[in-house]
Amino acid sequence: MIKLSSLFHLILTIIHGAASSQKVISPLPDTCISQDAPNGHAQQYPEFVSGNLNGTTLIVPIPLEAARQVIPQEYVIVEEAYRELLPSFPAGMYPMMAQIVHDHDLQLPAYNTSLADFSRASLEFPFIDIYGDGRSSFRWADTFLMSAENPLAIEGAKGYGVTVHPAAFDPPCDAYRTLPGGANHAHAQSGNGTQSNFMTIESKPSWGHVPYPLDFIQNITNQPVFANTQICDYFVRLFNTTLTDGAVPVVGTVKAKLEPFMEPQSWRSVYGWQMATPFLEPPVPAECKQTE
Repeated sequence: MIKLSSLFHLILTIIHGAASSQKVISPLPDTCISQDAPNGHAQQYPEFVSGNLNGTTLIVPIPLEAARQVIPQEYVIVEEAYRELLPSFPAGMYPMMAQIVHDHDLQLPAYNTSLADFSRASLEFPFIDIYGDGRSSFRWADTFLMSAENPLAIEGAKGYGVTVHPAAFDPPCDAYRTLPGGANHAHAQSGNGTQSNFMTIESKPSWGHVPYPLDFIQNITNQPVFANTQICDYFVRLFNTTLTDGAVPVVGTVKAKLEPFMEPQSWRSVYGWQMATPFLEPPVPAECKQTE
């Protein structure tokens, strides 16, 4: 998650140090056990970093003018692209993405390597045209909160030009936990006091109102991710497995103090999906490429 994705260049260190025996990159002994499903697709894609990504992804409508203020001016917002997918999206608004996700059971079979789990939280900006051709949609993700216990993941993200705030996550080993009232809760915080950065997502199922179909979430979460245009993370989430059968539409609240916003923000009654998907990520950065 960089996408992302998990937009993390986790691999260069591993490639140079891999041995013939199984190499496990783990910063600390396991202190808790994740409830996420194991990675069942690693052997099908041995040349990729693979794992399962679980969490909550919400679409936050913000004024298009506000988006234009925080997205670097040299990048074009492709409004026509998201309106083609969502004709009823409110006029004058832009679909920012807020998410807290957990990367689980990361493997790179070609180097007989596994990587430690980590969590990340971010505000991300899809439908960005970095070439001015009006058709190439990328997702700008400049800043993450990431598990402080995983320095390899943090350094990998920094390799893409991402600003990373090492953070503590609640829960520490899963994407969310269920509160007594039935809502799901996830929180990330870096630092204390006025200098702290944080994000909290609380959500509950919303089967009666689903403004963003899962196809829309698939589109934006599979756009190439960048922090600067020198390199992109071509992170891919796979929506064609049984894991996605458990996806749940949700409505929730996002509270955050995180770049590119300088002041604390709160967005209520925003919709999205809680889901787990397998993912694939190239082990090395790639040049950002224009859509053919």
